[in-house]
Amino acid sequence: MKYLMFFVLAAASLLLPGIVSAHPGDGFSNAEHISNYDVRVSIRPDGKVEVGEVIGYDFASLIRHGIFRDFFYIKTNDAGKKFAIDVSDVSVVNEDNAPYMFSQTTEGDTIQWKIGDPDTTITGSHTYQINYTAAGALTYFPGHDELYWNAIGNAWDVPVAKASVFVSIPPGKVDPTDIHVDCFTGVSGSTEKNCTAAVVDSQGVKVTTTKALQPNEGLTVVVGFPKGLAAVLEPRELVPFFDTLAGKIVLILIAVAAFFWYIVAPVVVIRKWWTGGRDPKPAMGEVAAWFSPPQNKHHRALTPAETGTLIDERADLRDIYASIVDLARRGYLKIIETKKNNFDLAKMKDWEGQHDVRPFEIELLNGIFSGGDTVSVKDLDLTKTLEKVKTMLYESLVDEKFFPSNPNTLRGWYIALAVLSLIIFNPVLLLVSLIFGQHMPRKTLFGSEQAAVARSLKNFLASQDKQLAFQAKNQMMFEKLLAFAVAFGVEEIWAGRFKGLGIKNPDWYQSSSGTRFNSMVFAHSLGSGMSRSFAASIAAHSSSGHSSGFSSGGGFSGGGGGGGGGGSW
Repeated sequence: MKYLMFFVLAAASLLLPGIVSAHPGDGFSNAEHISNYDVRVSIRPDGKVEVGEVIGYDFASLIRHGIFRDFFYIKTNDAGKKFAIDVSDVSVVNEDNAPYMFSQTTEGDTIQWKIGDPDTTITGSHTYQINYTAAGALTYFPGHDELYWNAIGNAWDVPVAKASVFVSIPPGKVDPTDIHVDCFTGVSGSTEKNCTAAVVDSQGVKVTTTKALQPNEGLTVVVGFPKGLAAVLEPRELVPFFDTLAGKIVLILIAVAAFFWYIVAPVVVIRKWWTGGRDPKPAMGEVAAWFSPPQNKHHRALTPAETGTLIDERADLRDIYASIVDLARRGYLKIIETKKNNFDLAKMKDWEGQHDVRPFEIELLNGIFSGGDTVSVKDLDLTKTLEKVKTMLYESLVDEKFFPSNPNTLRGWYIALAVLSLIIFNPVLLLVSLIFGQHMPRKTLFGSEQAAVARSLKNFLASQDKQLAFQAKNQMMFEKLLAFAVAFGVEEIWAGRFKGLGIKNPDWYQSSSGTRFNSMVFAHSLGSGMSRSFAASIAAHSSSGHSSGFSSGGGFSGGGGGGGGGGSW
């Protein structure tokens, strides 16, 4: 019994040190891991970023040649378009700045740097410093520029005990409060924040992990800084072959070669357009001096948005902001020009339960003022609202018998046919579907008659005929028909008719100039200026279509550019 106890104690004394060393503070010091991973990113004034990654790699007792580092150089935006980050000036050195042997290969969306000598084996701890320059890493937004960077990629095969990232921004007069930083950790898509992020000074920020990163866990940083410090250097778009000149030439050759093989379907589409895609001819034609909008069968005057959609069979952005102008004229909101091409919208009265407000207008107003009673146009996110408003516009015109079916849905069917034609390699049908299919929507006879009224109104608004001037010499007519002029794109011509007639600034519009009211300046600001501001607000939620790490949906680990991973070989 004595000898048995002695044997057990002896065995325990041999095993316990190994057990303890296998589970120290970081949990993996006795296994292959990265002991420290420090990244320094320097944003240059020319828009490029210089990256230095210092990787303390511990092979433990394994015998290896070195490590490999995978870098994901392609990023995809919200619309599915692919963009390439161009990488140059790659070097790999050790802690003494002596160069390592390495090779670079590219496959798919990954650049791989394979570091080490295939004729030499190593073990234990080694330091690798990978330096490279990336062009196209920054993202640009109306209010700030941004680095959204997957600094420690989510594809490492080994854990990382600790990591840090320092990002320096270009020199300039910058208030530290204008620099914003955030960080995310975990597997790709995670919103965990096992990290600290702080602005060090006006020239940089530092991010540090607060716990070890397990295999396939990464660290992503988001740094926002004022515009003008870095040049605009967008990532290179990877254009599909058939969108290039050579691709289009190939498509034409295919169309010519396949024309005689695919004849029936294109002829059917053309015949369908000829017999059922053209508008019926109305009994009345267009006139030049008509200044009333079209009406529905119950004699309700159509709104500017409905009228614009009726004419060209498309609910577009101009129809939407013509609606905003009309709603302002009717007292539901006020348009405030804070400075050139910058507008605020202020709610003036409730619209719920009002009989003169159409359902699509209620949807538009609710979308605009969902964030408060006064909003800035450039900050509006109306992407979903506008799609719903457009759908409601189409459906309303169908319900009131201006169209037999939804024009947008019909165009969508022919887009689908065009896609199918491309898949089954029928280029003739593809072209016919795109050309004739997009003109397939038609109006009813009633719709054609009212479209003639709408075009007559447009003729009146755009006419320079002095004989029509007497019809335009009052403030009420100027304001009432202005929104229709905006919908037709002739607001400046319409305003020119009132130059020098003593027209006053509408009480629903506040100019930034403060000078004497000028109808031409007013129309230009309201038309071209507001349309640019409104269009910019739609695009402002993406740069090249890319999401911001500070967006409402939030950033996440693995987001933005960069990333990748690696391991040993």
